[in-house]
Amino acid sequence: MRHYYYKKSHQNLPHIVKFSGGRSSGYMLFNMLKNGMLKKERGDFVLFNNTSAEHSKTYEFVMKCKRECEETYGIPFFLIEFQTFEDCKGGIYDRFGAYRLVNDKPFSKKNPFGYKFGGEVFEELISWKAFVPNQMSRICTQNLKMETSKQFIRDWFFGESSIPRLGHFDSVSLIDKDALYEKHLKNNGSVPREIYLSKKEFVLNLPLWREEQEYQDFTSVDLGYRKEIKGSEYLTFIGFRSDEPQRITKMKDRIAKNDKKSAEYNDNINLEEFPYLRDGVEHVYMPMIKFCTTKQDVKEFWEKQNFDLGLDYDGKYGNCVYCFMKGTKKLLEIKSASKLKTPENIDWWIKMEQKYQRDLKAEGRKTKKDGAKFVNFFGESSKLSYEKIKNGSDEVEGAMELPCHCSD
Repeated sequence: MRHYYYKKSHQNLPHIVKFSGGRSSGYMLFNMLKNGMLKKERGDFVLFNNTSAEHSKTYEFVMKCKRECEETYGIPFFLIEFQTFEDCKGGIYDRFGAYRLVNDKPFSKKNPFGYKFGGEVFEELISWKAFVPNQMSRICTQNLKMETSKQFIRDWFFGESSIPRLGHFDSVSLIDKDALYEKHLKNNGSVPREIYLSKKEFVLNLPLWREEQEYQDFTSVDLGYRKEIKGSEYLTFIGFRSDEPQRITKMKDRIAKNDKKSAEYNDNINLEEFPYLRDGVEHVYMPMIKFCTTKQDVKEFWEKQNFDLGLDYDGKYGNCVYCFMKGTKKLLEIKSASKLKTPENIDWWIKMEQKYQRDLKAEGRKTKKDGAKFVNFFGESSKLSYEKIKNGSDEVEGAMELPCHCSD
């Protein structure tokens, strides 16, 4: 990537690497670092969004990449997680979505700002929304990754040394459950009160506020230079390879919808950069496409390094381990690598599904002709569920074949 050229007007804009935790984004990051493409004084940084549902090997890899990036190249590498807080809006107390910074050690009582790995963040989102995500409603990607990134970037360029405390200042919850349910009904919700509030129980018992956090506490890079860094225009870099045409097409489609003011996107679109507007001006670059980087190139790169991801190259363990977007073929191939009750074990997904799926009969709703009684991670279907996947049900085989594009 030594000879990578930007638009001249983009060269001095802050660069943000969105790190997914996989080999491809790692390949892109270290090639950018080795070729001097990242400069901290410009406001550049690396960002990883933790869903708390990654494979343990992924966490090991991410933390090694963070330390190498910061200690060898002097570029800050931040880890963030979705988090809710309690506050008042429109006269009603409720929970609102935000994020928190975390360090490179696992969460524990002794390390309260460590990264979570037991599905806590994912369940917080599901309980907050009171339903599970599925192919048609990917609230996980939207909230755990896209919205948290947007909020962090906005805070970073605001120029302060910390992210602010969020939430009211009372020591006890001020949420009125009757008012909360009334709000649900006003928003066209129709879930019975008892069921709705049972799904909200997890999130309603979490800490009431988001702590103020100093950026410096979450990176080993001295951030004294940040005082002058402000702005609303920046570049983001995404590690899509040239042999991932479906991901490229989906990105092009999403950008076209988000930026009606940009140039028309058609079959002649320049695929190595996609500018679009969102809370300022974000110019998206995908250098691995420009350089025709393939999975084989990535594999050869990591074979020469002194550390690696330590997972198969087929991607079945990447992103959230049992993500419903991976397709049943891959899900059936995954073997629970942990006996712990974490997302690395399919039992965690079964528990989430049974706890938060919509029960159509209990809600007094009509069911489809195929007899589906629930709306779960796989939508309204009688054929698919995590329990059936675990048991290897004949109904599951070939029922859904989808590529996982969580990072887009």
